[in-house]
Amino acid sequence: MRKIIMAFAMAMALLSAGAMAQGTKDLMFGGKGGFMKPHGSDNDAGFTVGAVLGKPIQGNLSWEAELMLGIIEGEVGNNNDWSVNSVAGYAVYRSTGDVHVKAKLGVSLWDDDLDDDINLTAGIGLGFRMGRGILDVEYTQVNPSTDYITVGYILPF
Repeated sequence: MRKIIMAFAMAMALLSAGAMAQGTKDLMFGGKGGFMKPHGSDNDAGFTVGAVLGKPIQGNLSWEAELMLGIIEGEVGNNNDWSVNSVAGYAVYRSTGDVHVKAKLGVSLWDDDLDDDINLTAGIGLGFRMGRGILDVEYTQVNPSTDYITVGYILPF
């Protein structure tokens, strides 16, 4: 957990300098929550919440930084409590329209009760433009043995 918080703080410090150099125009911030599911039929999902910071790059491409914290533990195997915390950076593609496809590819630093590592991370979902913001429903494979299914809402600064 300590590694995750330190990595997130370092990433935010680096991103904030870059973001301030570009200005806060088009900067997006939001929250999300959902289930973290370890692979395997004997495993039960836990619940995770997180924060997202993003900015359009050009056209339909943007970047997103994401911090996810497990708040309700799941279960792995024979009554072993389990939770995942992660910090990730993504390149994101959104198709056009009020209802659109969202695809993301990036790198995550994750830490669970059994292991920690850095992995390539990918996700896909649907986005719905609602008011000033975007509601995202996503599936993300955060590491080789864990999936997130989340719902989030992001707004421009």
